[in-house]
Amino acid sequence: INRFDYDGDYGTVLNRFLIQAAIGYPLTVHGTGGQTRAFIHIRDSVRCIELALNAPPRAGDRVEIFNQMT
Repeated sequence: INRFDYDGDYGTVLNRFLIQAAIGYPLTVHGTGGQTRAFIHIRDSVRCIELALNAPPRAGDRVEIFNQMT
């Protein structure tokens, strides 16, 4: 089982924007839009997704969480 979090608690803004764009929903900025967070270059985010896709878990493996900041 794989997870692609897109909610406000676990998902990143990139994940949320991807889901919203995929279903034709307007991109939503929460709050004032002035929050600051750690930034991840888009190439690094794409590389993380690429690594996950190229190394799928075997049946029965535990869920592996990829933290792009570490």
